[in-house]
Amino acid sequence: MNLRFAALALLAGTAVPAYAGTEVYTQCGPHDGYVLLYRSTQKFDELAKLRCGEKLEVVSRVPDYVQVSTASGKTGWLPESDLTTDAPADALADASDSSSTIANDSSVPALTLTNQSILDLHHAHASSEDIVTKIRFSTCAFNTSDYAVHQLKVAGISDRVILEMLEKQKPSAAATDIRDVKVVVPGGTPVQVALTRQVYADEIHQGAVLNMIVVKDVVVNGVTVIARGSSAHARVIAVKKPGALGKPGEVAWFMQDAFAVTGDTVPVAFAPKQPNLIPTGKFQGYAYLMSEYAKNGPAIEARNRTFIAVVNSDTVMHVPHSVASHPQASAPTKASAANLLDR
Repeated sequence: MNLRFAALALLAGTAVPAYAGTEVYTQCGPHDGYVLLYRSTQKFDELAKLRCGEKLEVVSRVPDYVQVSTASGKTGWLPESDLTTDAPADALADASDSSSTIANDSSVPALTLTNQSILDLHHAHASSEDIVTKIRFSTCAFNTSDYAVHQLKVAGISDRVILEMLEKQKPSAAATDIRDVKVVVPGGTPVQVALTRQVYADEIHQGAVLNMIVVKDVVVNGVTVIARGSSAHARVIAVKKPGALGKPGEVAWFMQDAFAVTGDTVPVAFAPKQPNLIPTGKFQGYAYLMSEYAKNGPAIEARNRTFIAVVNSDTVMHVPHSVASHPQASAPTKASAANLLDR
């Protein structure tokens, strides 16, 4: 099969009996703040962003995809891997109880809330009022960089909650002389990555997260913004199992994100041109990689292979002064990015 069009073939399906009326819930991956609802399985145009744990109703299904309707009346398609029949744990009562306990008993140590804590409360359908109360009576360690705040907004966190987080995280008078360094990371900046290990056939399924590692510092204007050794992630978008008579299986996978020195995840995508002529295709404007695999062998080969990802769009970072003050040997430019991609 032509690798350039293989992912499209893998994503196509024929209708199977539907179980209309079944209640299901969205489930996010470990690094996701929402799941995408698509208009169709032909073009995969985005219809909406759904919160983690959102209740839906099944309309119909095809292999690997389910058509659902939302409480607001939208009908679209989700990968089956983004759905579960298990209702999410209701943390709203726990949040309210914890807030009341902390507010009324000063002997109870305050909880330390992070951005992820706020996302977890939001995914559990806690109201903005309950989240704000919890912030006021807890110890907090929020990341309030421009990028982090943008990610909170994308995930559906209300402006009221974000303002409370910003207010809580205001620097003390003693720390006002320590300033973050603002760095704009240009869209298209290359990020060199590798898989952390071999990925085997029995681990491959649609939606699976592939752990990767950054193998070279990403430096902008003399400041390291993504450090060598930082975590990165790719995601499996489609799988075709091995067939009879030794016919190999196929897996299509996309690059997803990389961790910056600020602790933020930076959205990245595979570059259209990869080292060592690794073949790529394009789906919805994003480059994907195809790998063939046997039934009992490695599904994605990791040995001595590096890949080039690129930052999706211009990204503003506020790098701590203590990190930014260390001089770097070189800074990647548009020219160096082109050199990496042409290797």
